[in-house]
Amino acid sequence: MERTRRDLLANGAATLTAAGSIGAAGCLDFAAGDGPQGPEGTPATLSCADDGFVRLAQPFDEPVEGTVVEAPDTRFELSAEGTAETYGQSIRLVLRNTGDGAGTVLGEHAYSVQRETAEGWLDVRGSTSGDSVDLPRTEETFEPGSSYSWSIDLDEDALGSAVPDRELGVCPPLGAGTHRFVYWGIVDARPIGVEFELVG
Repeated sequence: MERTRRDLLANGAATLTAAGSIGAAGCLDFAAGDGPQGPEGTPATLSCADDGFVRLAQPFDEPVEGTVVEAPDTRFELSAEGTAETYGQSIRLVLRNTGDGAGTVLGEHAYSVQRETAEGWLDVRGSTSGDSVDLPRTEETFEPGSSYSWSIDLDEDALGSAVPDRELGVCPPLGAGTHRFVYWGIVDARPIGVEFELVG
């Protein structure tokens, strides 16, 4: 049987198209469940179907400052590498005493990871034991130049296991939208925070 150049090109194109479809299907299968599975945008609230989940209460009443806050004898600054991060990647943050005096802080776990909702900012984490829990607080003196540094993986397992000796989880799953990291452990100063977008 004779094959023309047109037949060969048509067969080649069909083969490439089929291979491309299989490759795309493989990518879609691989990506399924690999991104943020929670509500997108600004949900009305954060709801969890697990009766044993007790969301962390907000441990502060004052408005959250921007990235700089004045303490009685010094100044603190919170910085982040960016304002958007992909699900599963790390967000890196640093809290520094940038003033000339010493300050008092409540330890490296005195922070909240919150999601913006229609009813306000809510912590994405909570106790999985059925009982409410408090995050650890240990007073430390922060001399000028002292700092805390965090590299927080933006996925449910990493956020739930970030605090030692606490049974924490994330519910509902993380979703694409506006979040913020708030350090509320500076004694006699307002909490300080950085907003970021979580993307798929």
